[in-house]
Amino acid sequence: MLSIAWTTLRRRPGVLLGAFLMIVIGSGLISAFSLIRHSAVNAEAPIERYRAVPVVAGGAEGLFTRDAVDRVRGLPEVQEVVPELTFTAIVLKADGRPAFPLTRIAQFGHGWAGAKLTPFALSAGRAPAGDGEVVLDRQLAAAAGVSPGDRLQVLVAGATRTYRLAGIAEPGSGGPLAYQRTLFFTEEHAAELAGRGGGRVDGLGVLVEAGSDPAAVAAAIRPLLSGTIRGDAPGPAGLPTLQVLAGADRGVLEGSLPSDRATGQTMVMLTVIVAFMAVTLISGALITSIRRRSRQLALLRAVGGTPGQIRVLCCAEALLLSLLGGLAGGLAGLGLAEVLVAALRSREIFNPAFRVSYSAEPLVLALVVTLVAGQVAAWLTARAALRIRPAEALANSSSVAERTRKSAFKIIAGVLALAGAGVVQIVGMAGLMPPALRGVYGVLASGLVMIGIGLVGSWIVHGLTRLGRAPVAALSPVGGYLAAANVRFSHRRYAGVVAPLAVGVAIAGWALSSLPLYTLSTTEETAERIYADHILRTPLIRDTYVGLGEDVRQAAASIPGVTATAGLWEVWAQATPLRPGQDGTVQDTAATYASVVTGAADDLLDLQVRQGRLSEEGVAVGASYARQRGISLGERVQVRVSGAAKPVDLPVVAIFARDKGGQEGLVIPGAALTDQVAAPAYERILVRAGADPAVARRLHALAGRSGLVKVETPAEFRERFVAERSAATSDLGVLSVVLVGGFLLLAAVIALVLGAADRAGEFRSFRQINADRRQITLMVVWEMVLTVVPAWVLGVAATGWMAFLMAGGDVAEAVRALPTGTLAAFGLAGLVTAVAGALVASRTAMTGLNRFEMN
Repeated sequence: MLSIAWTTLRRRPGVLLGAFLMIVIGSGLISAFSLIRHSAVNAEAPIERYRAVPVVAGGAEGLFTRDAVDRVRGLPEVQEVVPELTFTAIVLKADGRPAFPLTRIAQFGHGWAGAKLTPFALSAGRAPAGDGEVVLDRQLAAAAGVSPGDRLQVLVAGATRTYRLAGIAEPGSGGPLAYQRTLFFTEEHAAELAGRGGGRVDGLGVLVEAGSDPAAVAAAIRPLLSGTIRGDAPGPAGLPTLQVLAGADRGVLEGSLPSDRATGQTMVMLTVIVAFMAVTLISGALITSIRRRSRQLALLRAVGGTPGQIRVLCCAEALLLSLLGGLAGGLAGLGLAEVLVAALRSREIFNPAFRVSYSAEPLVLALVVTLVAGQVAAWLTARAALRIRPAEALANSSSVAERTRKSAFKIIAGVLALAGAGVVQIVGMAGLMPPALRGVYGVLASGLVMIGIGLVGSWIVHGLTRLGRAPVAALSPVGGYLAAANVRFSHRRYAGVVAPLAVGVAIAGWALSSLPLYTLSTTEETAERIYADHILRTPLIRDTYVGLGEDVRQAAASIPGVTATAGLWEVWAQATPLRPGQDGTVQDTAATYASVVTGAADDLLDLQVRQGRLSEEGVAVGASYARQRGISLGERVQVRVSGAAKPVDLPVVAIFARDKGGQEGLVIPGAALTDQVAAPAYERILVRAGADPAVARRLHALAGRSGLVKVETPAEFRERFVAERSAATSDLGVLSVVLVGGFLLLAAVIALVLGAADRAGEFRSFRQINADRRQITLMVVWEMVLTVVPAWVLGVAATGWMAFLMAGGDVAEAVRALPTGTLAAFGLAGLVTAVAGALVASRTAMTGLNRFEMN
């Protein structure tokens, strides 16, 4: 059987070459995405600012108190501790615009003592000596066009201040910092700018004694610092409040580049999706290959082949194809990974320092998935081929009707799978998915789409072909009629091609439509919680807000006509009831996102309060979160906040409805956390002032000309916030899935086209009944149309179904979210490629027919 399998591979290149190419593409995608995932998970941030210190501690802003610093200094292995302040500080040019685009490179302000961490040394001028002086690194000074003694403007937390350039600093070794620009202020002024009262600092650089192991010192420091944040709330996995790092890991704490390890978690999900797609692709390739040779297999039965031998033959062919294709695709995936990473870096999805890290794991994974999928597909399809009786094969019958009961079961199961995909997507977007599944509901939905399309795909083609038979036959009485009959009668033979075609369209459409719908849903909920006349905010850059300081809120509050203001920032938090016999100790990790408000929360937030009212006397709890935690109005709860020194006991003063299913379940007064955390800059400031245009003018004057502080009406905020969140949301998944969908489409069309190369015998039969070349060519073209178009329609229908459910049944929103242009381009590209390729393949197959034709 192995020798027959090898002979088949050599002598029937058309269908088998198509299957081989589909396997190469499928395994290549698995290899590429698995390699990118491996690279992202194991990525190491470059070490620049912390070159001179072997151990670094960091985490939440202002995490370390004086007590924390003293604890670390007390270790015998520690030679010196260098406290560091870090905050966003933006140098402005003469026209008020940033000297460097913030999306390209970070700009951080520090206290002058932090220069020792690199170390920086003065190359011109002197160190800052007062609140009105600053030192810049050489690259930043050159971009701003300033020299020592010049005046320049710096934007910090929404406020623009004028400084005198006291000096220019450069790193003592290792060259300039590639991924961040640096400003130095006096220690006291840096603490004021960063809002770090009480001696709090953001990081600790630790110099160790000679002979001490930095990793061991880091391990000794970690429990000491953990003891200073007893009120910490456990956040989601991958977002630790405190990190103490040594060696190559410490670059993560510099914060100059977005973490690629978070992207690595996204890549895990994408790799699973790609694996699903690749299995669909590989299975479809082998299904098509075997079904096109059902008569050949039945003839082997007629000459004495046993069912076991037929299964071995099919599995042997699949093994050879999968082995060769898996190896070729795995190696090709290494190059594809480099191309994808370069493209994603250019779109700022990966940070500029990201590089592919090679490993054997992706190659092994691609090969294993390919081999397993190939064997399963071959075994299942061989069972179907064995249903053809030898007598039917000898009578030139090439198809066996599938049992009605089994067909009905497949159709019902496919429809249920597609319906289930929509339900999973709705439940996930509503925040009602169990916590263990919240990060993977997209994978579940896409998997159900693939399963559903695989089950009903061939029958959709069958039904649409029956509907199109009459008009096609009217347009082309011979070629069109024959094509319609061929596709309808042999629709199961085309199932292996239809599924990848439809899945490619559906998955690409789903990815493109889900992002705007998800962004619209989340941002609409955020906008609905705001009840203000004006909103001041800064843009979202590198996954964080530039931020606004308390002095900006107070300046806004002092404007004549302003009646109320509130500053908001968000943090991970947790509330636990304080009841007899309970001490509020955290027993789980059910953290929620909390809004911390300073100012008139009750006047400026519309949370749909059901009980009580918002006040600075206590915490407001979302209704869903209250049910999950067993919290009721009036009782006292212990509130833990990310990075808090101690938990805070507060009464529950309100229960509100708008908490996104418990995902944004707390509203905490800022005053309650004053001594426990270092309040970061506000993400937005809300202002109540009526419709007085003079107030709007004064607010715009307060914002300045930098373009980094925006003043918006509620309608403007809603519109721009949606656009900003859409732009800021990593489109890694969208680009990747669309790319994979395109590969699926291309692979399926290739297989469909190459299948025509093995039809010389069929074409000879048509010539024997006086069909001319033109009619045969038209038949092949119409077969492509009747296969590609129904598959495209099925994919678009699946996309529309998902979009409709994600839009909550709003047809208008679903239609707006549909990527009609991309879907049309996919369909047109697939159809044109299929038709053009089929013409070439069919003409090649008919090249040698003249000497066999009967006159």
